[in-house]
Amino acid sequence: YPQLHTRKERAWSKAMVKSHQGNPLPGHSVPSSGSVPPTIEVDVKLIEGLVVKSGSTITLPAKMMGIPLPTAKWMSDGKDITNEGRYHIESVESSTVLSISDCQRADTGEYVLTVSNPAGSKTVALHVTVLDLPGPPIGPINILEVTPDHMMIQWRAPKDDGGTPVTNYVVEKKDVKKPWEYRVSGLFEGNIYEFRVFAENVAGISEPSLTSDPVKATRAITKPGPPGNPKLKDWSKSYADICWTKPTRDGGTGQIISLICRVKGRPDPEITWTKDARALSRDKRTEINSSFPLCELVISDAIRSDYGKYAICAKNSSGQAQATIVVNVLDTPVPNPQ
Repeated sequence: YPQLHTRKERAWSKAMVKSHQGNPLPGHSVPSSGSVPPTIEVDVKLIEGLVVKSGSTITLPAKMMGIPLPTAKWMSDGKDITNEGRYHIESVESSTVLSISDCQRADTGEYVLTVSNPAGSKTVALHVTVLDLPGPPIGPINILEVTPDHMMIQWRAPKDDGGTPVTNYVVEKKDVKKPWEYRVSGLFEGNIYEFRVFAENVAGISEPSLTSDPVKATRAITKPGPPGNPKLKDWSKSYADICWTKPTRDGGTGQIISLICRVKGRPDPEITWTKDARALSRDKRTEINSSFPLCELVISDAIRSDYGKYAICAKNSSGQAQATIVVNVLDTPVPNPQ
């Protein structure tokens, strides 16, 4: 085998060395003429990962060095990126820049830059995440529970969260009798409602889900309780008159009285509900809820004696405010005793 002599700078490049018989010997290197392997410099933020919003321009700059000046090649998903469409590559002397205009969620991924010259090659991978609106929640909306003043609805999370976790959902309801949409709390018994849901993240709000089937807000009807204390009032050979007391539980014929008031104040005020100037408190039929700014008085199984003037009083260290409403309860007429 021939001997190889090194120069002092010990710069080598791979070559094939012929033997005395003229056959090349693989795996040997010969000195290069001042070649330097390429290197790449990129912003550390690009190494950690670039996050951009959909519709903006992705810009991936890099500085490349080596002797001779290396050439640059950009790839994504194992395919070469070329200057076409939304993609633009500008390589001038020691710099190269990949730009992607009007970026989309599909542009999320790893972009690989390879620079090379006769002395070798160097590769760096840059990860890009494109944020977009989340996809719509998966519908249709399922109605799980129906009462006069609330309904329990269910949906599934969107297939695409837009690149960042969904932080909350926006639920809309629409009274079918009205063409416009609104976002308020509290339903009205007898009205028909439809529901749809939006998903929201830091990029914005998604398109709506499919709309639920129309549902009427009604009170659940159950079996009434048993009549009580039956008595034989009169009888003969051919008939018998009996009487009894009405059931304590009618199964849901009476409607619900729901009074909702919006209250604001700082500090949070103390809330008092009254009926005909008498203070109300929680009992089997009466529920008082204060979740500021909404305060609600709910009376279930309305009866005639629930008729009257109701008032809410809000009081804190700065003063007090009051609002009143008259509630009328209708019932079947009762004949006057003779």
